[in-house]
Amino acid sequence: MKFSFETETLVDIDKIWNMYSDVNNWFKWESDLEDISLSGQFVQGTKGTMKLKGQPEMSFELVKVENNSEFTDLTVIPHVGEISFIHQLISKDDKIVVKHSVEFVPDNRLETFEDSRFVGKIFKDVPNSVFGLVKAANEL
Repeated sequence: MKFSFETETLVDIDKIWNMYSDVNNWFKWESDLEDISLSGQFVQGTKGTMKLKGQPEMSFELVKVENNSEFTDLTVIPHVGEISFIHQLISKDDKIVVKHSVEFVPDNRLETFEDSRFVGKIFKDVPNSVFGLVKAANEL
């Protein structure tokens, strides 16, 4: 199950990518972020931890990183499933489409309506984050 949000911007793709690739910049566009760390460079296979307000600290792994194009971080919740956060930058004419998606794959079962409520709660802040990202990148 996947929820997505996208918007177009004229902000330079390098500036937006810098907002992603330097996790210290995440505080500028993720309003509920309390802490984040990576155990290495912003490349595929690097693991990290993130703490959001009102949530326990969670571990994640960068499972896909394509510079100036896309990255996906994956969080595994034991006995529940996997949550992927997909961040894409798509060139369209003279604009950049910024697209963020949240995808949930449950452990050993089919998706349910309750899963859509769970993913919806996770997704509810995504549009705000995308607009925050564009604004922060524009101020670079």
